[in-house]
Amino acid sequence: MDQHANAEQARYWTNDGGPSWVRDEAAFDLMLEPFENALLKALDPQPGERVLDVGCGFGSTALSASSRGADVHGVDISPPMIDRARARSKAAGAAITFAVTDAQVDALGGPYDAVTSRFGVMFFADPVRAFRNLAAATRLGGRLAFVCWQPINRNPWMSAAPAVLRSLMDNPPPAPPAGTAGPLAFGDTTYVERVLTDAGWSSRAALAFDASARLGGNDGVAGAVSHALGTTAAKALLAVGDATLRDRAAAVLTEQFDARAVGGVVSFPAAAWIVTARR
Repeated sequence: MDQHANAEQARYWTNDGGPSWVRDEAAFDLMLEPFENALLKALDPQPGERVLDVGCGFGSTALSASSRGADVHGVDISPPMIDRARARSKAAGAAITFAVTDAQVDALGGPYDAVTSRFGVMFFADPVRAFRNLAAATRLGGRLAFVCWQPINRNPWMSAAPAVLRSLMDNPPPAPPAGTAGPLAFGDTTYVERVLTDAGWSSRAALAFDASARLGGNDGVAGAVSHALGTTAAKALLAVGDATLRDRAAAVLTEQFDARAVGGVVSFPAAAWIVTARR
């Protein structure tokens, strides 16, 4: 794997992001289940098809596609995520292969009939180069289907913790500009269209999909607070805050989430794009 193309992402998903996602995988799977179902409907994997799952994380989408008879290969930049994906696949008796790979620059095998991703393609340093690499691994006429987040104003679950953290900081850093690699990089469909066009994909389309995002899985308000403070944006603010910031923010969020919890479940509106294209 090229150690330089996405070095910052590799460090994060090896040392922080990957282990935390694996720890909370049940909560993430529960939260993302509606989006994964919509993604798989768009992908429509067929028995015997070769499918590449990019940014496969701990293997949820790969397992779902495999259960429909597809021959799946999952890649991710995070060794802890790949380790967990392999363990889940083995436990399920699924014949899925996984590899620690930077999909922007590394050889991906193929040719694949389809490429997919559940919120895993927004982190490339050079997205055009990455999607060109994905196209090169896809057969002519093959398809692409991925799900990515809409802008933050359509995803209040993402802004809940950062808003509280910023209110408690004397000099909070500015928010990253639009298009910065990260969860919200593909919120603007005009930008996504340009990336895919430049990378050689045709028949591009983005369908809005709204659902409810359940924070913290089955762990109630405390789980929701931990989940909110574990998002990428919240972690960035906590990293530059003082030693008391997390506890102060947790107290405020606990009060806010208590007020919106229904039966111990904390949910927010959430909005994504289901993006499709053809090779």
